[in-house]
Amino acid sequence: MNYTIIIVACLALVAVVLLAKMLTERTLKLQAMDNGKAVKGIVLPLRLQAYERMALYLERIEPTQLVMRIHAPGLSVAQEQNLLLTAIRSEFEHNLSQQIYISNPVWTQICAAKDDIIEIINTVAEQMEEGNDSQQFAEALLIAAAQKPVVDQALLILKTDVQKLF
Repeated sequence: MNYTIIIVACLALVAVVLLAKMLTERTLKLQAMDNGKAVKGIVLPLRLQAYERMALYLERIEPTQLVMRIHAPGLSVAQEQNLLLTAIRSEFEHNLSQQIYISNPVWTQICAAKDDIIEIINTVAEQMEEGNDSQQFAEALLIAAAQKPVVDQALLILKTDVQKLF
């Protein structure tokens, strides 16, 4: 008779331990889910802000916008070229930390767009004849840039990536 009580008590103890273990695991899972939601609640706004900043960067380095903002009549081609390249690189350096929050394919496309625009600027500058001024350079640059819409391509990839967040 004493063994029966001991066996029943042991079974009850095992049941309590198993129940406590299941409740603890469930509580830990719920806490992990809550922590994941909290992290997403913190990170998502930062990611969106990074995408916004990089969209603005792409708009600002788009040759039409760049020329409208930077162009200074009366400069030489080399001076205008230097101003444009400095503006692109400065803006890029200012936004360099955004790559932490942006997917690798989008970051790669943004870098490629920057490099393509720099290449267009340098190519047009090399093709200018002696005596051309910044106005002629700006006009030639806008014509060349219109033939290669690299910013539009990068913005499309950026927007597509942002839509995946929702």
